[in-house]
Amino acid sequence: MRINFRRWGVFNAVGLGGYITQIAALAVLIRYFGWPAVAATAAALELAALQNFVGHSLWTFGDRRVSRRVEGHAATLRGWLRRYWRYQVAKTASLGANLAITTVIVYAGLPAEIANTAAVLACAIPNYLVSEHLVFGHGL
Repeated sequence: MRINFRRWGVFNAVGLGGYITQIAALAVLIRYFGWPAVAATAAALELAALQNFVGHSLWTFGDRRVSRRVEGHAATLRGWLRRYWRYQVAKTASLGANLAITTVIVYAGLPAEIANTAAVLACAIPNYLVSEHLVFGHGL
């Protein structure tokens, strides 16, 4: 498997934006609104996932059409919805792993932000591979 280093760099830049959003949302939900760490992590993860989907669609994989099988505005909308559906399905395992890792580390006594950072790092490479091949792959 060949790695496109430009795409990998853009993937990580978009991911960093999502990570900043995620950590900020996590801190706000826990510290200002008193949410439990698990609920705050789940909400922050989904917010970051939505931001990352948009960023990856526009920049990381912006050269890949939504769908090669359909034409027209309604078909384009369906193509985007299919892509978003694939993205959400593919991210379910990653979000579950992130939530599980964060939860274990929080219950071990570390702050949620540190726990979540460790979880993000553990999930980074699998996220790229899934995005590259299953979500934004050519002709999907």
